[in-house]
Amino acid sequence: MNDAGGISIRRARPAEASLLTELALRSKASWGYDAAFMARCRVALTVDADALRRQPHYVAENEGGAILGFYGFEPEGDAIGLSRFFVEPDAIGSGVGRALMEHAKESARRAGHRTLIAIADPNAAKFYERLGGRPAGSAPSEIDPARPLPILRFDLA
Repeated sequence: MNDAGGISIRRARPAEASLLTELALRSKASWGYDAAFMARCRVALTVDADALRRQPHYVAENEGGAILGFYGFEPEGDAIGLSRFFVEPDAIGSGVGRALMEHAKESARRAGHRTLIAIADPNAAKFYERLGGRPAGSAPSEIDPARPLPILRFDLA
């Protein structure tokens, strides 16, 4: 567990899958996407309990136990990738995202990875850059293949 300014970070529990799905959808919607786009996002943003058992996912919670954000890992070639990274809209700008990102980098480093990859929503790219991510091209979106998503690399060495 990590504590940064009243924020604790712990491993996500399989029983929290639906809560994390809804948080991801609220967070994505905070960028102002329309209902049709958000409906297409539902499948891609759904977190299932099996994924939480198979791949490390972590949640940030406040002192009262409310989940404020989460991230997960997935294999990414010769690196480790963020499979998800979402912050509750009301908590954006409060340090939750920074605490989660620092935790992700440290967790990846401890697991022996030298590089962390984030495939970001275009609106979130500047956030990742502020925290040390270097632009490294783009990838097609699962939701809309014609919509490129920025790739950011974090050097963990």
